[in-house]
Amino acid sequence: MDFFAFFWTLPVNWAGFTTLPENADAAAKVSRTIHYQVEVVRRWVNENNGSLRREVVFMDVRPDRGTDAIQSEISTLLVEAQKTKADVVLVDFSEAFGWRPHGPLFEMIRDAKNCLLLPPESTLIDGKIWNPVDHFRAWREVDYAHQLAKDDIKHAAMSAVTDLKADGASYATIASRLNDMGMKTVNGRVWTADNVRKFMSHA
Repeated sequence: MDFFAFFWTLPVNWAGFTTLPENADAAAKVSRTIHYQVEVVRRWVNENNGSLRREVVFMDVRPDRGTDAIQSEISTLLVEAQKTKADVVLVDFSEAFGWRPHGPLFEMIRDAKNCLLLPPESTLIDGKIWNPVDHFRAWREVDYAHQLAKDDIKHAAMSAVTDLKADGASYATIASRLNDMGMKTVNGRVWTADNVRKFMSHA
C-alpha cells in the first residue's frame, strides 16, 4: 500500500519560529513537533509494510489556532493520493488533549475515504520517550509566561513613549532614547522611528 504523509505545526512568533523547510528531514531538525510526526508516521507505514511516496510539511499562519490556510495544502495532497490510490496519513493531536480538532483541517478530511489518523501516543525519539501531551503543556506554560512578560514590556514602553512624546520629542528621538535606556520592543527588537510610530498608533 502506498501512503502520503502530512506533517503540520503552528508558528511560535515570539521565538522567531515562523518558517519551516519543505523537506521533512530538514523540518524535523528544527521542530520537535514535526520530528515526532515524522517518526510516528514513518514507523507506522513501515510496520504496515507500506511505501511512503510523498511527505508534505506545513506550518499554519497563526500561533493560537488553526486557519483555513491549511485547506489548499491538504486538499491538493488528498487529490494526488486518490489519483495514485494512496492513503494520506497524519497524527490527530486533538485526541490526546481533548482539544477541539483543527477545524479547517478536519473539514477537509472528515469525509475523505483515503485518510488515516494516527493517535498521538508517546514514542521513542533519539533514544528518549517523547510525550506530545507533556510537550504541549510545557509550551503552553512558556507561552503564557511570555505573554505576561510581553504585557509588562508593552506597559513600560508605553509609559516611556508617552512621557517623551509629551516633551515634544520626535519619533526618531523617542526611538533613540528608548534604545539608550536598554528597552526593546515587545518582539525583542531595537526601536526605530517607524516602529515607535506604529506602536503609538496601535496603543
